[in-house]
Amino acid sequence: MASATKQTTTIRKRKRAGKGNKRKAQIRNQGTTQSQAELFGDE
Repeated sequence: MASATKQTTTIRKRKRAGKGNKRKAQIRNQGTTQSQAELFGDE
């Protein structure tokens, strides 16, 4: 059986990985680079 510390570490690691899934997916799919219009104020 795993120690309490190992269990806690694993739980916290998985929670961190799971948080912000919507934001992380958006970054993966759309990227973080701004468009030309956003960068230079083109209209």
